[in-house]
Amino acid sequence: MANTCYEGIAVTVGPDPFGPYGVYFLDANYDPSEPGYPYLLNDFAKIATTRDAFLLFYNEYPLFGGGLGGGFFNGAQEFAFNKKALELGLPVTGRYGEPNPAFTVAIENMGLLPTPDGTCFSDNMFHAPGFTCWFAAIPAVAPDPSQYDNSHGGSGFMLNTLDFYGQGDNRIAVFDWTGLHHLNSPNCSACGGIQFGGQLFSGVLFYYGEGFLAAQKGGPIPLGDQCGAAGLSVGSPPPASCPEGGIATNGDEITQVSQAQHQIWGATTTEINQTYSSGPSSEVHQGAVYWVIGTDNFDSIGAFTLTSQQYVSPKHEDLAFPAMAAGGFASEDGGNGKAIMTFTLSGNGGPTGAHHGGFYPSTAYGRLTSTSNGLSGSVINIADLGQSPQDSFSEYGGYPGRTRPRWGDYSNAIFLPWSGGKIFFATEYIQYPNCTGSEFTLTLGTCGGTRDGYANWGTSVNFVVP
Repeated sequence: MANTCYEGIAVTVGPDPFGPYGVYFLDANYDPSEPGYPYLLNDFAKIATTRDAFLLFYNEYPLFGGGLGGGFFNGAQEFAFNKKALELGLPVTGRYGEPNPAFTVAIENMGLLPTPDGTCFSDNMFHAPGFTCWFAAIPAVAPDPSQYDNSHGGSGFMLNTLDFYGQGDNRIAVFDWTGLHHLNSPNCSACGGIQFGGQLFSGVLFYYGEGFLAAQKGGPIPLGDQCGAAGLSVGSPPPASCPEGGIATNGDEITQVSQAQHQIWGATTTEINQTYSSGPSSEVHQGAVYWVIGTDNFDSIGAFTLTSQQYVSPKHEDLAFPAMAAGGFASEDGGNGKAIMTFTLSGNGGPTGAHHGGFYPSTAYGRLTSTSNGLSGSVINIADLGQSPQDSFSEYGGYPGRTRPRWGDYSNAIFLPWSGGKIFFATEYIQYPNCTGSEFTLTLGTCGGTRDGYANWGTSVNFVVP
């Protein structure tokens, strides 16, 4: 049956982040003429703000029936809401259901925009729909007003990778809203001045990471030992136990974008080929690649510049879901002009079992600047050391067939202005040792209340002055 999927937007009435809130709902099925209506799913939403707008993005999927061109995907959807209207708690409609002229929004359906490899209706290789659609065009988060870009009548930015076929790529795209102050015009009378544009960077560092797994250190997996009794394995008969698996890295799309120091910061997972002078062969691991995009030239002539790019790869180990955040300059908001990348660190130590057999999934980070050419000092710091392997239902479901070991969801980092330069960050990790034997049961709160019988992941939240 038709199902309305909403994005809930909560806006504080005053300065207290705990509320009270004005609450709004964005209906993914707001347009009856859109392919897939009324069965559209809004997935992977991300938000940001500019001086004038509240930015919201999601990927759009038709759950029943065809989308654009009859395909399975309608592309990235970008919204720019009138921020002042949200802050004032204005109603969306009037007394009789008519649109409130003071509540305005700009919409860009990126599924209708061509890509270098075709369109969402038909790609250049298979001539099929749903392949070459813009996806995961993530808005850039500016932590405070001093970091907003107010050029061109108020601007907002998005960053996107382009690996449409899962074969790797060396292109990234930067998109921009301009003229966002026109959202404040009554009934959007001047909203024709709002523009959505973009710029393609070709020949950047190659990235390739379509659904590969990051290794993790071997250890006790009590749920894996009982996956048959838990109903997770399949077959006739289903295996009684399942082996330890890896950590999902999902793919090479960007999951978070930051804006600071007149730069846009973003990173994605990629396969890394590590070579060592003392070893006979190379090692393939999951690492990260990042890009820093300058906005000063955009402000003056409308063109972005590539400030820096580099790979990050821990020796003999793996990482997943990189996220970046930068502080401002000291004169702006108490920052120090530096940044961090955070991620989940795991691994089995490679063929030699380095680092005492590797790492259980841990929260880690590295410091950098816009021109440091990698992590400062090539150092990865562990903020919270993992205590056991991931041992969750998604790790074993469907074994011995294909499993989907979900990890996360994801990493995030943000600079807190006037905090003494602190950047707060969060990733997933495994925070407690797994119990074994009779201590473990397939119930809630097993192992002394440290985990659920079917899952054991956790989230760590930290801060650091980079």
